[in-house]
Amino acid sequence: MSEERQWSGRTHGTEWMHKGLVWLFRVLPLGVLYFFMALVVPFYMLFNHKGYLAIYHYLRYRHGYGPLRAFCGCYANHFLFGTAIMDRFAAYAGRKFKVESPKPDLFEELSQEEQGFLVFASHIGNPELCGYMLRSKRKRMNAITFPGEKASIRARREKMLEGNNIRLIPAEGMEWLFTLNAALSDGEIVSIHADRLFGSPKFLKATILGAEAKIPLGPFNIAATRDLPVLASFAIKTGYKDYRFYLARLDTPEMHVMNKQEKMNALAAAYAAQMTQVLEKWPLQWYNFFEFWK
Repeated sequence: MSEERQWSGRTHGTEWMHKGLVWLFRVLPLGVLYFFMALVVPFYMLFNHKGYLAIYHYLRYRHGYGPLRAFCGCYANHFLFGTAIMDRFAAYAGRKFKVESPKPDLFEELSQEEQGFLVFASHIGNPELCGYMLRSKRKRMNAITFPGEKASIRARREKMLEGNNIRLIPAEGMEWLFTLNAALSDGEIVSIHADRLFGSPKFLKATILGAEAKIPLGPFNIAATRDLPVLASFAIKTGYKDYRFYLARLDTPEMHVMNKQEKMNALAAAYAAQMTQVLEKWPLQWYNFFEFWK
């Protein structure tokens, strides 16, 4: 498989399309929109052939699916991805979702400490939607976002998150790095995706689902350099309007005696182990539509 991990970071669609979607979610039941999307998914799979093949290979080689099961799994994966996007627009329109969080104490405990901490998100499930539910009254959360989003989408996200004490930081130019460092120096929380290379050739290797893959060095470098606590977060769709939020602490006391490189490798291995555990249980909610493994 190809080792390319290029992604534009661009939100598809025009501003009027996004506004139209929000309006539709205000007047139509969510199930009706899911139904129409189910009819569109085969055409998306046909015209986005590289993305389809990446998911097909993922199901065939990482989960051992047979050809027919992998093909059907591709359809289910694309459908679930569509529902994740729709649920975001439904949230923009004011719809409510039920989010179950088995271990909210991990987040609350770290929020009570003076130092800041990192939350490593991934392209599994729907982390943005659960971000609307996750909040800390004591600390501000800073969510690093990829550039390329439409202004209308960013404005709606900011409006949704401003009441949750969450600030969006677009990863554009070099200024965002100074903002990130200032936030951590002030004892705030930083949420960043740690499963996709974007804009930098530097990476770490980690074993995910039994095979070696490349993940971005940046988030792990920040955690190891500053010796910060790290949580991995995953938001999984479990029903029509139901989500489950998984949290796991990646750093351990043993890491404090390691050098920087050892600590980065240990964090990457712990993060990869958590990803593997979640993907083994919820294989169809993997939304990296490129050849992630060799």
